[in-house]
Amino acid sequence: MVEGWKWAIIAISIATAGVAFGQQSTPMKEVAAESYEVYSSVLSEHYGSWFKEKDPPLISSYTALEPQGHPGVGANCRERAKDVQVVQDLLGQLVSEKEKFQISSKLRLPGKYQMVKGKSHIRENQEPGIVFLSNVEFSPDRSKAIVLVGHSCGPLCGDGFVWILDKQGDHWSLAKDQLHCGWVR
Repeated sequence: MVEGWKWAIIAISIATAGVAFGQQSTPMKEVAAESYEVYSSVLSEHYGSWFKEKDPPLISSYTALEPQGHPGVGANCRERAKDVQVVQDLLGQLVSEKEKFQISSKLRLPGKYQMVKGKSHIRENQEPGIVFLSNVEFSPDRSKAIVLVGHSCGPLCGDGFVWILDKQGDHWSLAKDQLHCGWVR
């Protein structure tokens, strides 16, 4: 039987050999340019006070739908969206999104923010902790968008909401008829 530390050495050797032979992971795709407009609008309109704090909000540099498969995002939101087909379709796309995308520092927000990689930078029990954004899903005519914005500030601290936005001219705004669904830790 091989001991645990020997397995670790074997795993490191295999990983190192893969890099030595030129096997590198492909770069992650960046979110679509129009997604930055949606992110900036929802963060500014609903979470604007976060950008007036002493410490800039931390924003994850990768899209996430977290917690994955959370019933608040799936069943609860689907029930609330039952009367509007386009919202049902967008919600279905949002919940089924499996690919992660990279988010760059292209957000137009009412104050400073810091992009971070991973959750290791969470400010425990301090709002807003780390903010994460899902990929943005757009209606076929690009007049509606849906995105999940959440934050985690510890094991029992955080929340997330599904936001619907309408395009008005060349600007995205929070829709008046929100689903009011998500989760709270």
